[in-house]
Amino acid sequence: MMSSIEDAIKKLEGFVEDPLVKPSDLRAYLDAAVHTESLNDRYLLLEKLIVLMSRLSESEGATLKNLSGTIQDFLIDTLYKDLPHPPASYVGGTPDHLTNPSEVTTTPRYAARSADGSNTNILFPAMGKAGVPYARSVPALRSIPASSLPDPDLVFDSLLRRDEFKEHPGGISSLFFAFADLVIHSCFNTDSKNWDINNASSYLDLSILYGSSEAEVNRVRRKDGTGRLWEDVFADSRLLLMPAASCALLVLLCRNHNYIADKILAINEHGNYTQTFADEASRIAQDDEIFARTRLVNCGYFMQTILGDYVGAILGLVRDGHAWRLDPLKEIRRSDHTFSPRGEGNVVSVEFNLLYRWHATLSRNDTEWLQNTFRQLFKSHGSGEVTTQEFHAVVRQALKPPDDIKQWTFHGLTRGSDGRFKDEDLAKLLQDATSNRAGAFKARGIPEALRVVEVLGIKQARSWGTCSLNEFRKFIGLKPYSSFTEWNPDKDIADTAASLYGDIENLELHVGLQAEQAKEPGPGAGLCPGYTISRAILSDAVCLTRGDRFLTVDFTPFNLTTFGYQDCQFDKEDGSYGGLLTKLLFRTLPDHYTPRSTYAHFPFLDPSYMKSHSGIAPAVLAKYDWNRHPATTTVAVNAYDDVKVILGIPNFESEKRLQELMTGHAPNRTLISKYVTADGWSKYFAQTTANLIKKKSFGQKQKNIDIVRDVINVLPVKWICQELAGLPLASTSSDDAFTASQYYDKFATVAQYLYVNFDPSNDWHLRESSAATYKHFFNKVKGNLDAFGSWFASSSRTGPDPENRSQVFLKTVYNTEHNHTDGTPGYGPSALAASLFCEVVPTAAHFSQAIAHVVNYYLDTEKQTQREDLVKNAALKSNAGDATVIQYVREALGADPPLSQTSRLIQRNLLLSTDGEVNSGTKVYASIIDANKTRAAGAHPILGLADYGLLSGPFFDTVVPRILYEILSLPGITPTSKFKRFTETQQGCTTQMYLSTSGKVIPWPDTLTIKYSA
Repeated sequence: MMSSIEDAIKKLEGFVEDPLVKPSDLRAYLDAAVHTESLNDRYLLLEKLIVLMSRLSESEGATLKNLSGTIQDFLIDTLYKDLPHPPASYVGGTPDHLTNPSEVTTTPRYAARSADGSNTNILFPAMGKAGVPYARSVPALRSIPASSLPDPDLVFDSLLRRDEFKEHPGGISSLFFAFADLVIHSCFNTDSKNWDINNASSYLDLSILYGSSEAEVNRVRRKDGTGRLWEDVFADSRLLLMPAASCALLVLLCRNHNYIADKILAINEHGNYTQTFADEASRIAQDDEIFARTRLVNCGYFMQTILGDYVGAILGLVRDGHAWRLDPLKEIRRSDHTFSPRGEGNVVSVEFNLLYRWHATLSRNDTEWLQNTFRQLFKSHGSGEVTTQEFHAVVRQALKPPDDIKQWTFHGLTRGSDGRFKDEDLAKLLQDATSNRAGAFKARGIPEALRVVEVLGIKQARSWGTCSLNEFRKFIGLKPYSSFTEWNPDKDIADTAASLYGDIENLELHVGLQAEQAKEPGPGAGLCPGYTISRAILSDAVCLTRGDRFLTVDFTPFNLTTFGYQDCQFDKEDGSYGGLLTKLLFRTLPDHYTPRSTYAHFPFLDPSYMKSHSGIAPAVLAKYDWNRHPATTTVAVNAYDDVKVILGIPNFESEKRLQELMTGHAPNRTLISKYVTADGWSKYFAQTTANLIKKKSFGQKQKNIDIVRDVINVLPVKWICQELAGLPLASTSSDDAFTASQYYDKFATVAQYLYVNFDPSNDWHLRESSAATYKHFFNKVKGNLDAFGSWFASSSRTGPDPENRSQVFLKTVYNTEHNHTDGTPGYGPSALAASLFCEVVPTAAHFSQAIAHVVNYYLDTEKQTQREDLVKNAALKSNAGDATVIQYVREALGADPPLSQTSRLIQRNLLLSTDGEVNSGTKVYASIIDANKTRAAGAHPILGLADYGLLSGPFFDTVVPRILYEILSLPGITPTSKFKRFTETQQGCTTQMYLSTSGKVIPWPDTLTIKYSA
C-alpha cells in the first residue's frame, strides 16, 4: 500500500515539475484557436504538439495514450489536406498524360510497383508517374515583372554565399543529409531540356536504386530466378556527383534488396518457388514475383527509415530519447465515420522542389570534397566563375558513367572480383559522415562552389512562375511576414533583402526559404531549418507516404510476405529510439559496427554532441559504445575435427553476457546443480506431459494438438516456475504475472541473447529484455527465500497458483545452503536466487528445441521402425531401455542439431587441422550442421549444446525418455504440419532458422501440429 502511494506521489511531483502543458505553451494554443488559417509559427505550436503527443504516448494511463492518438489523427489529417489530391494545377498548362490517360496495364496477382510509378492510383494511373510535369501547389498572384527581380548572381553574393562555416546547432551529422539526398533524388529529377518535366515518380519507390523506366530497371536486375540485383549497383547516375556517403547508403539498400530476396526465396512462404525451371518463361515469372515483393519490402524499409530515423532526427525525438513517431500511414476514421484518405496518389510540386535545396548544410569535409570535384571538372578556373552553360555541358558529360552499371564506382573505391565494394571502405565513408557535423541552416551559408547551382535554381524558379514566400506561407496556413526583419531579425540580412526586393511581398520563395531565420534546437526541433521549411516538410512527408497505396492500403503481409512485412517494422526497443537505419547498418556491415555502437544506433547525430546534449538518462547513455573500432576479423570453420576443437574453447562471450545480466552476482551453477539433477524429476515430466496433452487436445474420434506450442515448450516453464522458483503462472497476463507462453518467450530470449546472438541488430533488445527477465526472476525467488527467514513466512508468498509446489524445493535449498552445519559461511537468498537463474533459465529453450527436433525426426514415416523401438525401450523405464532411447535421441540431434552454429572469440593463436591457423582476436563461427555432415563413420555427432541445467547429462538423459514416451506412444500419431524453417548461410556457416507464426525469424520452432486416435 505504501509503495503505491509513494509511486503516486512521485508521478504527481513529476507532473508538477515538468507538466505536459506549461504556462508558456498557452500562447501557441491560443494563437491556433484564434488564427486558424494564419498561425504564428514563431510560437512553435507544431513543436509543442510533437512533445505533447510523444509524452502522452509514453504515459501509463490508457486515457492519455488515447489522447495522444486523437491529437495525432487530427494532425495527420490536417497535414495531408495541406496539399490538394489530385493537384489542381500543373506547370506548363494541362499535361498530355491527363487528356490522354495511360493505358492501365494488366498486373499479376501480387502487388507490384511499375517501373515509372504509373498505376499507383488505380483510378488515375498516370498520377505521379515519371516523365510528366510538376504540379503547382500555389498560384502566383503577386504581379511583379521578371525584369524587376534582382540579378540571380547578385542575390547569391548578397544573401546566400557562405561567409563562414557554422556547425549545425542540433548536432545533426552529415550522414543525415547524405540520406536526405536519397529522399530528394527519389522524388525530384528535373529534365535538363525541359524544366517543367520531372523524370522521377512522385513516390518513395527507390527509383534511385531501381530506375524510372523498364530499361533502367532491367539494367540492375539479374533475372536469374532469385529476384536479386547485381552486386552493389544503383540506377541513378546523379548520385555519383553527390557526397560519397549518399552512394554508400544506396549500396547498402542494394545489399538489403538481395538479403530480402534470398530470404523470401529460402522461406518460400507459398511453396511456389523452385531452384530449377522448365523453361525461360518460368524462370522470369518467378524472378519477377520475388523482385516485385522484395522491392515492396525494401521500399518499406526506406519509408520506415524516413519516418523513424529521418523524421525522428528532424523533430529531435532521437536526441531526446523518444521512440514515439508520427504515423502518417495509419487508418484514420473521423468523428463523422468517414475515412481520412490513403493511397490516393501524389504529384510533387515545384514549390517543394525548391524547399529541398539544403546546400547550406554541407559539412566542412563535404565542402572540401565539392571544391576538389569542381577543380577536376572545371580545370580552367575557380568554381565561383563557372557559367551555367559550362556547368550544363560538363555535368552532362560527367553523368555519363560506363554503360555497364556493374562497373560504376565513386569516391575512388574499387570493386572486388565478386563485384562488391569492400565493407571497410563503405563503413569508413559512413562512419566519417556520422562523425562530421553538418552545417547550419542560415542566410549566407551556401558554399561558393555551388554558386552556379544556386543561380540556376533561382532562374528555374522564375521560369516556373513560382509563388512568393508569403504566398506559400498563406497556402500552408502560416502568418505572412509583415516585414523583412520579421522574416530574418539579423539587421544586415533584412536590410540587404529589402534593398534587393523592396517589399516583403516580393521576396522569392527559393531565396526566402534559404535565407530565412533558422530555428534554435529544442524540444520537438532537431533539424533547425528556417521556420517555413520546418512546417512544410512535415506536410510533404505525410503526403509522400500517405498518398502511396503501396505504403498504405497495399502494405500488407500478403503482398510483402509475412517475413517481409515483419522485417521492415522498426523495433522501439532496439536502442535506437524508433529507427530502422540501425538494422540496415548491422545487417550489411556487421563486422564494422559493435552491437552497442552509437555510430549504428544514432547515425544521424554527431556522437560527441549526442553524448553531451541528449535527453536520454545518463545511466542509459553509459550502456552505449561511443568509440570507433577496427573491424572484427571473422573465420568460418566447418570441418568436424576443427569444430570439436572450437567447441572445446570456453565461451567467454556468453559468460560475460550472463555476468552482465546478473549485475553483481557471479554465476555459480554448481550451487544449485545438485538439486536440479537429483533423481525424481522423471515422474513429474511424464505426468505433466500426459496432463498437457490431455488438456490441450481437441476433437472427438481424432484428437489434434500443437505438440510444440502447447506441450514441449511449456514443459520446462512449468517445471521452473511451479517446482523450483515459485513464479505464479497466470491464465492471463498482468503487470506482475505472466502466462506459461509468455515465460517461454522470456526464457527463450535469455537463451538467444546468451547463445544464439549472431545478429547485432537484435543485441540491444535481447539484452534489455533478458535483464528484465533476470530482475523479475531474481526478485521473486529472493522474496520467496527471504520468507523462510522471516517470522511471517507464508505459502501465499509464491502467489495464488494452485499448482505451485516450489516451497518444498526452495526450503530444501535454503535450509541446506543458508545454514551450513560444517561451520562454513552459508549462502544468502540473493546468491541462491542468482544461482538458480543461471542454472535453469538459459537452457530451457534449447531443452524444448531438442525434444521438438527429436519428435519431428521420428514422426517421419521412414523412421516408423525406429520410433516404435524407441517407444518400446522407453516403456521399460529401465537404465538399459533409457540408454537405448538416448542413443536414438543423439542420432536425431546429430542429423538435425538444435544449435546450427556457435561462435568463440579466440584468445590465442590456434592451428586447426583443416581450416589452418587462426590468429588471436579472431571471431570464429563454427557450423555444427556442416561438421556433422563431414564426420567419419562411427564418430559421435556434435550437438553443441551446453552441459548444464536442463541439458546436463544426468537430468536430460533421465527425463527425456519419459517425455518422448508420452508423445510418441500416442495411438496413430501423425504430423499435420511441418516445421516452417529454412536454411541459409550466416557468417559462412550453414544455419537453420524458423519462421514464427507471426512472421518473425527465430532460432527455434514455435509450432508443430499432430493428430492421433482418441
